[in-house]
This record gives sequence, structure tokens and C-alpha cells, in this order.
Amino acid sequence: MAFDPIQEDCHRLVLEALRRDNIPLTDGAAVERLMEQFTRNPAPLIVHDRDRAGHLIAKVVEAVDYRIPFIPDDTQAEQEEAAAENMLREAAALDPTNWDAQRMLTALTANSNEEYVQYLVSKCDEVEHDLALKIASAQDPYEREAAGDLTRRPYLRWLASLASRALISGRYRMSLEAANRSLDFAPNDPAGVRHTAMLAMAKLEYPAEELKRFRSAHSVPYLANTPLRRRPKDAERDLDPWTLIALISAAWRELDYEGAEHYLRILVRSCPHAAEALYFQTEFPDGVYARVNVSVGSTDELVLALSEATPVLQEGLGAPDNASFAAWVATNDIVRSQIDERILRAAEQGLPFKGGDL
Repeated sequence: MAFDPIQEDCHRLVLEALRRDNIPLTDGAAVERLMEQFTRNPAPLIVHDRDRAGHLIAKVVEAVDYRIPFIPDDTQAEQEEAAAENMLREAAALDPTNWDAQRMLTALTANSNEEYVQYLVSKCDEVEHDLALKIASAQDPYEREAAGDLTRRPYLRWLASLASRALISGRYRMSLEAANRSLDFAPNDPAGVRHTAMLAMAKLEYPAEELKRFRSAHSVPYLANTPLRRRPKDAERDLDPWTLIALISAAWRELDYEGAEHYLRILVRSCPHAAEALYFQTEFPDGVYARVNVSVGSTDELVLALSEATPVLQEGLGAPDNASFAAWVATNDIVRSQIDERILRAAEQGLPFKGGDL
């Protein structure tokens, strides 16, 4: 459900090498040889400025989205962030039409989330227009191959970033509109923007029936990650955590605590250590490139979904009894009864929960 920057860099460089040497796309042996070359040392495949720009982006993503968030030393993290920013500046200079480089650089340098959202909004139509020109101008088989997938991805990442950052800024209709725009363009939803849409609908107080209708209307990506079940009730066990959080929220908001606890039980059983994730509700930094890669059905996926759902979980904060949705989830007996005593002791000591570490 997320983009793999290394795989994308490999495909782009291999495709360009095939084009350069006029090797047919159907030459499996040549493709395999070039992929092995990429694995050993990609340098010989990097010929043009646009090749280097794309390769730099892959290196930045490895650092910013997958390494820096886990560096405990602040000084080292800041040094790596500065290096990543410099690489993005170089990528943007090498290939001014590389929208990933432009977007990620702005994400790192914007003074606020609101400034970043405004940038994404201001350039969105231009990115879409540029994509349309690239698709229309694709002449040879290699350009047409790229136009069918690789060329489209920066636009999808742009819309996904807009949807997620608009959600954070409290602009829920804008978030939903960006998600729907992406789903209209790519119904298979490689960016996983349907999950952001589900959270935006929860914030807009869509009832459960509307949430289910949305899933039905965009069934292709949902079914792609769901095993076939004979009975509808069995299918509920395979609901993703974003959907379950939205359904719990919808029921909780309507004071339907029985319905909310029904979906909460499903969520608690969805992965190992789900109760701990629901209790701690750890926030995780948004991916700068795209939503980070996590295994479907894993604790890490639930941690990521809960982090993205922070605006939903904050419902009710500031009430006289501080009865927020987050507190209701964390203190519910369904959650607490499943938490190991050692985890509760760690919580009392103020230690954080990290999904994949347990």
C-alpha cells in the first residue's frame, strides 16, 4: 500500500538503460542483468541528470523516512536531515521537472504545516498538467511503459501528501477532495489515500453507513488486500485499522458504545500487541516521500494508522471530564484486559511504546 523508493529507482534506471541501448522490453535476460547491476552498483546506470536526481531522491527517502526517525541522538539526526536537504536541492537543480524533489524539499523547509499545504494546493494543477503532457508526448515503447505507471506516481504522491497534511491542518473537506481526486485518477490506489479519506470522513462526522458505502465504491484496492470470506461477519475481521478506527469513532460519537466496542474488539484482535498500541497511541512522523512501508496486519501498521488518526482520537478534548475519544479507547476494559502487566509497569514509568519492538 506504499511506494518503494528503491524499487522505483531500479525500475526507472533499468528502463532508461533498455531505451539507451535499444533493447526490447521483452528481453527478460537483459532486464535481469540490469537489475543485478543495480543491486551490485547502480553507478553505471546513472547517465543523465534526471537519473541522478531520481537516485538522490531514493537515498533521501531511506534517510528521512526510514532512518532518521529512529536516531536517538539529536545532533546526528540534525546532521542527516541537513545532508538530506542538500541532496534534495541538488536533485531539484538537476531535474527541475522532478516534482518529488520539489515537494519533499518544501516539506523539509516549510515553516509550518499550513505553509506546506498552501504550497501543495498552489502547485497541484500544474503537476497534473505536466503529467498529462508527459503521457501525451510518450512516443517510443519505453516512454509509453513509463507513462503507464512510473510517470504517474509523483502526481499520486502529491495528492496523497495534500490529503494527509490537510487532515492534520483541520481542513477535512480539502483532505477528502484530494483523496477522491486521487482515487478517480488511480482506482487501484497505490498511494493508499483511501485510508486518509476514511479519517477525513470520520472528522466530518459521516455515519457508519456512509463509511461502508465508500468502501464499496472503492472496492478494488480494498479487495486486493483482503482474503475472500464466505460470510459477511467473517469479512469484518479483515477490515484495515483506518476503517476500524473510523467505525469506532462513528459509533462512539453517536453514543453507541455497544457498536463502538464491537469494532474495538476486532481491532484488538487484529495483530500482535494491538492492545499496547491502542493504549499508548504513539505518534509517528509522516513519511516525506509517501506513507511508509509496513506489513499489512502488523502491529506497525496499527501504530501508523493510530498516528495518522490523531485528529480523530482528539475528539472531545477539552470537555469538562476530559472524556476524549483517545481516552475512551485507551482506558476501555477491552484494551486494558489484553495488556501484559510488564507493559502497564512500563507505562507507569513513562516509557514509550514502539510497535515493532515488542
